[in-house]
Amino acid sequence: MALKWKEQYSTGVWWQDKQHRELFDRLGMLLDAMEHSRIREDISSLFEYLESYTIRHFSAEEASMERTGYSGRRAHTAEHRRFVTELAALRSEFDEAATLALLIKVQRQLVDWFVSHIGNMDKSLGAFLRAEESKHEAVVVNC
Repeated sequence: MALKWKEQYSTGVWWQDKQHRELFDRLGMLLDAMEHSRIREDISSLFEYLESYTIRHFSAEEASMERTGYSGRRAHTAEHRRFVTELAALRSEFDEAATLALLIKVQRQLVDWFVSHIGNMDKSLGAFLRAEESKHEAVVVNC
């Protein structure tokens, strides 16, 4: 079950796209490990990595939103919190019993969320951040 980054997911903000690619890669690794019934510890480690990296990524986005005064930051942050809660619940479910139903649930909830979130909220944030960066570049050039 290969999960691949597509250029259509790009927000045009280099650090954000780099982090999104990493999240896609690791989520793909998690799905592959679950699908192929890899060692439980390997799957658990992938869940752990996803949890910590996701929090780091969301913190970076939220700091950017705060720093630039992004008007959609409350809704965006709320979506981040919802995802973190879902990820923790799925990991807890995995800790209890790894099943095919859980694999399908992980794919539906996490992959669908990422694709939707990046395609909507993160693209809007990316456009805003690029516009803000352009304003600052214009000020520097005009000095």
